[in-house]
Amino acid sequence: MRPHGDNWVPLCKRDRINPLWIVAICANQLTMNFIWVPIGALTNPYCQKLGLNNVATTLVQLIGSVVGILVPPFAAVWSDTTTMKFGRRRVWMIGGEFLVLVGLMMVAFCREMSPNSHGGAIAVFVIGQILASVGGNTANGPGRSMCSDLVPPSQQVLVSNICTLYAGLSGVISNLIGALKLYQYTSLNNETLVLMVSCIVGFVSLVISVAVSPEEPLTEKPETVNPLLLIGQSFKFLNRDLTCICLAFLFFQLGVAMYSWNHTNYMGKVVFNGDASSNDGIYDSGVSHAQLLMLIQTVVQVVYSFLNTPIINRIGLKATWIFGMCCAMVCDILFFLKVNEWVYIISYITQGIVQVIANSTPYVMVSLITPSDKLAGIITVVIFFGNIAGMIAQFGLQMGLGSIVWFSTNPGRLIGVSVVFLVVALVFGYLGFSISGKNVKNDFAEDSNLSDKSEESSYDDKPAAL
Repeated sequence: MRPHGDNWVPLCKRDRINPLWIVAICANQLTMNFIWVPIGALTNPYCQKLGLNNVATTLVQLIGSVVGILVPPFAAVWSDTTTMKFGRRRVWMIGGEFLVLVGLMMVAFCREMSPNSHGGAIAVFVIGQILASVGGNTANGPGRSMCSDLVPPSQQVLVSNICTLYAGLSGVISNLIGALKLYQYTSLNNETLVLMVSCIVGFVSLVISVAVSPEEPLTEKPETVNPLLLIGQSFKFLNRDLTCICLAFLFFQLGVAMYSWNHTNYMGKVVFNGDASSNDGIYDSGVSHAQLLMLIQTVVQVVYSFLNTPIINRIGLKATWIFGMCCAMVCDILFFLKVNEWVYIISYITQGIVQVIANSTPYVMVSLITPSDKLAGIITVVIFFGNIAGMIAQFGLQMGLGSIVWFSTNPGRLIGVSVVFLVVALVFGYLGFSISGKNVKNDFAEDSNLSDKSEESSYDDKPAAL
């Protein structure tokens, strides 16, 4: 007897299902984005308020990169082979979210949990970061896979659009809290309020997704593949174009890593001349201003995501990549120059554009030139290069250059010098995007399974890289 009754037709085998049902199924991706957005923006300010030096701050930020390399491949394999009656994906989503909630609460209230010991507060903060990163990376892949598992093929594009919308929505809500300085109306500081709201919205979203998602359990355990072995084997299939694409993605990540990790601290410390250890509120005002600009960046990112495919179809993949790298260069150069606080809106707008381009075009190119039976492995290699870039940036830039006084006193200089990596990324992209890439929809239409895998992988990689 079937788990849902003899007359039950699995959702994925129907012609279509109610779009609102798809919205609810995909709600777990709203949960995931409410992990990555606040952690990415607020980790550095938390480190500053805890008095961590540059080396310690770098090691804390390195947690996400290391966990992002190690956990997702295993979480994907484990969820693919789970044979519980409850389903393959939801058990990993629930377990991961539990770790996230515990971790974010430890981060938010680290000082309150150890009021008499500064070292104890730091320990609570670090453990919370680890738990949140492990939990998020455990839940993210299975959650996104469940969205594709359940929805009929005819509505897979809708799934991708909803996930894009959720990514933007989480950024809007998180940054709106800081932009409007809502913490002034509570007894909490800005960072703690953002994390509290993230936990509440994320938990409710996950409950909705789990409750409305009738998974079909596996009856036979499939053959498992060591994910690290899969990555290693895929390297031998890299030709000239694929190697250039991977290197272009690596240098792009190097070019924007310092922006991702330092822009909020830069705004509070340099532009607003605030002191993170002071209670005068000046530093928090700078962080709030950065969140306001991040709100604008998120809106730009959502809008441009709808324009990205038509632009690629018009000018091709190579020209789109070059345009994106030029946008990123403008962003970095402005941070090298100390300008009026509102001039930086240009940086955030250009960053919103390049994030869409850089997280889509490499996967499109890989999908167009890679045989379907090698696609998953090659995409995993691209993601691997992005995560390696994060580790290089932490040790070489944040910990290396960041230890030099000229850079440590002004983190905007770290962001600015990263423009060199973007130039290299542009060159490798110019060499790697060897086909026009126009009419992308028509190319994908020949193999819908290829398209689905490419789209899914492009969404799964974002929380681990930064």
